[in-house]
Amino acid sequence: MKKKIISAILAGSMLIGVASCSKPAPSESQEPSESESVTETSEETEPTEDPDSIMGFNMIENGDFASAEHTWGTYFEGGDGVLAVNDKGELQFDSKKIGAVNWANQIYYDGFSLYKDCVYVMSFDCYATIDRDVEYRIQINGGDYHAYNIDTIHVTTEVQHFEYTFTMEEESDPAPRLCFNMGKFDGLDNVAHSVMFDNIDLRCIDDSGYVSGAGFGPAAAAINLNQIGYLTTGYKIAVFHGDAIADKAAVVDVATGSVVYEGAVEAASYNESTGRDEARFDFSSVTTPGTYKVVSGSEESYEFAISDNVYDDAFKATLRMFYLQRCGAELTEDLAGDYAHPACHTGEATIYGTDEAIDVSGGWHDAGDYGRYVVSGAKAAADLMLAYSLYPDAFDDDLGIPESGNGIPDVLDEVRFELDWLFKMQASDGGVYHKVTCANFPAFVMPEEETGELIVCPVSTTATGDFAAVMAMASVVYADIDSEFAAKCLDAAKLSAEYLDAHTGFEGAVNPDGIATGEYPDQNDADERIWAYAELFKATGDSAYDDAFAALAGSGVPNAGDLGWQGVGAYAAYAYLSASTKGKIYDVVLTNFTSGLSDIESATAADSYHSSLKEYPWGSNMTIANNGMYFLLCDAVKGDNKGDMIARSQLDYLLGTNGTGYCFLTGYGTVSPESPHHRPSEAAGAAVPGMIAGGPDQNLEDPYAESVLSGTAPALCYADNDQAYSLNEVTIYWNSPVVFLFAYVVSQG
Repeated sequence: MKKKIISAILAGSMLIGVASCSKPAPSESQEPSESESVTETSEETEPTEDPDSIMGFNMIENGDFASAEHTWGTYFEGGDGVLAVNDKGELQFDSKKIGAVNWANQIYYDGFSLYKDCVYVMSFDCYATIDRDVEYRIQINGGDYHAYNIDTIHVTTEVQHFEYTFTMEEESDPAPRLCFNMGKFDGLDNVAHSVMFDNIDLRCIDDSGYVSGAGFGPAAAAINLNQIGYLTTGYKIAVFHGDAIADKAAVVDVATGSVVYEGAVEAASYNESTGRDEARFDFSSVTTPGTYKVVSGSEESYEFAISDNVYDDAFKATLRMFYLQRCGAELTEDLAGDYAHPACHTGEATIYGTDEAIDVSGGWHDAGDYGRYVVSGAKAAADLMLAYSLYPDAFDDDLGIPESGNGIPDVLDEVRFELDWLFKMQASDGGVYHKVTCANFPAFVMPEEETGELIVCPVSTTATGDFAAVMAMASVVYADIDSEFAAKCLDAAKLSAEYLDAHTGFEGAVNPDGIATGEYPDQNDADERIWAYAELFKATGDSAYDDAFAALAGSGVPNAGDLGWQGVGAYAAYAYLSASTKGKIYDVVLTNFTSGLSDIESATAADSYHSSLKEYPWGSNMTIANNGMYFLLCDAVKGDNKGDMIARSQLDYLLGTNGTGYCFLTGYGTVSPESPHHRPSEAAGAAVPGMIAGGPDQNLEDPYAESVLSGTAPALCYADNDQAYSLNEVTIYWNSPVVFLFAYVVSQG
């Protein structure tokens, strides 16, 4: 058996040793030789008895594919293929299309960790039905996806054994990715073929750099409170756990070091959501403006402010986030600072499945990527318009956007930027295209550097219903500001409602073949339809829309608390109940609309932090903000003030009164997300200020979260890392309900 060994230093960061050996491709009946069997056995390392050791075992589960059940995944960017364990016990990738880049076909494995200064050996066997190149990588699974260990290997029809020794010289990574790229390489023709892998083995051979029990991210504070601060007359609580729990606690003036208040701490109780005992400390009686900290025993809180304008800057940043998400327009350095960029995505986009190209420039980038999606954009625009409608005094014309100073509240200028894009997404028959993106997510680059073909995805009835709703809402909001624009909005809303009338079946809301960007899927469009009819009824008073609404809503469409992009029934109910003309099923809708209040009240009362959640799903911070918003909308309909405390406590939660110890608003508080899953932030090297992170997700829906947070209590399942997209991405529709909460608190004092 011929063996070739090569050593090299790659990019100054990894020391690599490579061993390659060849043998004939095995047939189904071929048995290994005695020498081969002995060699393989001698290379096995017995598992260590030290439970803290990371040595002595293969980190790739089922690396010999003895079981047909595997946990490998596939990623396609213009390529196509099928991955399965074959009847020889090998992992086999059948390439159908090689695409245009080497990562067009990628198979990958997650679920292991690499620790700084530790030495690893990676080995595997590989052959193919044709001669071709394959890129092997162990890489960071986010950001620039740079490799910790990489090689391009030439695979033939003979089995070759590849082996690499490397030292992890970068910071420890709890969730890297092992992958093999099998897309387009020089000299490779697009012919169907298969590539086989076996005996994939990754193990640590020197763990002298490993520190047992070392965590990823800062330790949670023992005293958690609103890190930005409190209004002078506002409700003020801190929550203690661990060593901070005591009989008494104090509030200390940072400037003088003097105790300004000392009081009793409530008895500790067990919190199911955090899995620990916690105690509350009420210091609402402290009203003098200043900078303070809470001290309990040997523990002290982060510093916070008390003042009548404590939220002004954070409120402004939360709203300015939408300007910084603008697409198709230059963001100038004087307004955008480090996040300035030329106009992006200005070319025409091709309507999927056709040769037709249309102008869909403008609007807001949805989240951490640069896609623009109607259903999520509609929710965000609706939240901002509702905030202005209910709390207009909270908004001014000095936000620091290009339209500032034009005499129109900047929140409405910002919403109009999105509405102008939405017009372009409406087809001539009133149907509304679901989204516009490239076929795949881009690298972590600035928006003007995403230059792939823009594709408009087919019309969906969910997008059409949401479009009709926000356009009808806009026709009311802008009526006294720009009557011509308001009329245009109403006409567009009516046209989309006609489309819905003519297309009674569910359409779209799933990714078509070849599109891998955010899907924003749905299975039911009844709530989008009733939202459209409710807003049109409110805008026009036309009984035909009342009839259409009643026919659907009366059949049991949910409308209590649904303020998301998928469930929009609560928007529909609020519009219907706030119309100047009383609808025919007003009482039924009111009962349904307010039926969700008791569950939120009970959850809030039971939680140490007054979180309104019993479970923590993806985007839990949106649900927290939505719940506060929902109570305030119910108050607006009923003329009550029952939502005040719950709305304020949800904002406190987002700003630091939570179990993680984070203020979830980037750039504010002492500890806030620094590495959001957000491409402009990654490209600029610093988080855009004013963005709300997704927050705890107990379902651990990305590799990083699964690796770092397994076994963690639901409300603590958060990590500040750009790889943790299920926890730490940002979106326009997570910011929008927080703008609503800020508007309420700022306007009410």
